Amino acid sequence: MQMIVMAACLVIGVGGYLMLGRPGMDDMPMDKRQHEISEKIRTAPETLTTAEALASLEQAAINQPNAPEPRYYIGEMLRGQNRPDDAARAYQAALRRDETYVPALVGLAQVLVDLGDGQVGPDAARLFARAYELDDTQVRAGMWAAMGAAQAGDQEKAAQMMRAVFAKLPADDPRRERFGAMLDVIGDGEAPAAE
Repeated sequence: MQMIVMAACLVIGVGGYLMLGRPGMDDMPMDKRQHEISEKIRTAPETLTTAEALASLEQAAINQPNAPEPRYYIGEMLRGQNRPDDAARAYQAALRRDETYVPALVGLAQVLVDLGDGQVGPDAARLFARAYELDDTQVRAGMWAAMGAAQAGDQEKAAQMMRAVFAKLPADDPRRERFGAMLDVIGDGEAPAAE
């Protein structure tokens, strides 16, 4: 019987929370709050508070249950608030909707690096490599994937990955100089010519 009473209290509490609003905001029914936020977005978006922007994204996530974008931007906001665990969950939610959504792959990988005190662990390296595989304009993702291989002790794989990234850079790309130096450190120093 106690479990039924506790479950009923939980349902009432959650229902009340959904009707009254979000933490960090004045008490107001959620539909009224969302209307107010929508008006702010339309008329003066620069005045949105962080809590209002987050509430707007949460509503977008509810309105678009299969879209990765609102969840990705929630992750970005949470990461900016130094809430890496919450950001990771938001990025994972985005990837459950689209496992090929490159911004969420990169965001989650970067959070894992942050949580790992700057070390590119196997999970982060895999996510960075997948992001680069899907979109080879994500040069930083390719570089981070190579760093993960190097940190794991696989210098040959790191050099191979770095050469592949380097080879796709245009001849006039200013990053070529930096990547050439990295190849000298990671691998055999053989930086391929641009195609």
